[in-house]
Amino acid sequence: MQSANKPATTSSHTIPIDVLLDIIRILFNNHLYWKEEGINEQEGTLMVQITHQQGNPKHKKALQNIIGILGDYSYYVKGSPQDEALDY
Repeated sequence: MQSANKPATTSSHTIPIDVLLDIIRILFNNHLYWKEEGINEQEGTLMVQITHQQGNPKHKKALQNIIGILGDYSYYVKGSPQDEALDY
């Protein structure tokens, strides 16, 4: 249960459809409040706002997991910045 005296933080995240179910599972399993901000059909992404309690370690870990998944996915799709610098 969320304590009323702990401040809440809201952040926006762009979720690719390829990892959407993984992210939603984390949101539901950790009781994080989220809402949809928009859909980009051309990119296949969903923009969401996630609200978490700053003092809640479970929320902090869940948000770190979400950010990690998004970072890994971005690296998988786009490669590393060093890859772009290489001229083959």
